[in-house]
Amino acid sequence: MWERRFYQEDSPWVEMKELNWSPLTEGQPGKQFFKGHIFYNQQEHCQNVFIIRRGRVAMCLCTPEGGMRVTMILDQGCMFGNQTIFDSNPNSCQAEVVSDTAEVYVLPKHLVKEKLKTDYGIVHNMLVQSNRINRMLLTQIELMSFRRSESRVCFFLLHMATQYSEEQNNQRILQIHFTHQDIADVTGLSRVCVSNIISKLSKENVLTRKSGANFSVRVDRLRDKIAGQDLME
Repeated sequence: MWERRFYQEDSPWVEMKELNWSPLTEGQPGKQFFKGHIFYNQQEHCQNVFIIRRGRVAMCLCTPEGGMRVTMILDQGCMFGNQTIFDSNPNSCQAEVVSDTAEVYVLPKHLVKEKLKTDYGIVHNMLVQSNRINRMLLTQIELMSFRRSESRVCFFLLHMATQYSEEQNNQRILQIHFTHQDIADVTGLSRVCVSNIISKLSKENVLTRKSGANFSVRVDRLRDKIAGQDLME
């Protein structure tokens, strides 16, 4: 039997800082937005395209009853709002700032469409980001369909630790602050379920709370737990 390997490209925390958007952003000032700012709602048309210079923006699926599921969190270098360039439908997700602040380029959609006609680099960047997101969404479908709750939580914690931690005294210290509800929103689990799993991981010393909201993370143990979890029957 072949072994399933997960890659950084499977992470829902999407960072594309290697992409060069200067043909669109050169001479344009980035605008500052604060946590909770909504650029557009689900099923809403928007006349702008956005590129993140700094900070994080969540793409959220919402229900009329107020339920929400985070599909991905976009970081530096990501473009969003471009989905509607290629069809006349409204945006599929709500776009909301989830870092304390975010600096974002706000670009009129009609100008981006004109640039696409002559600048292959912009087209290439969009395809690279689209490919990254497609891989990530397929992995999320796999996790939701076949993996048990603990494995799903470990998967998301692993990628948070990989991208947002620094090494101190041979430990990985998670620098990004999160709540159990944040993990619930991205895993599709209840907050209570996530809290129970986090408590279990803490008792097993996979996670150790440090000062404030920081955690020491045993990345190797998270990988072992994901690899060792049985698939759902």
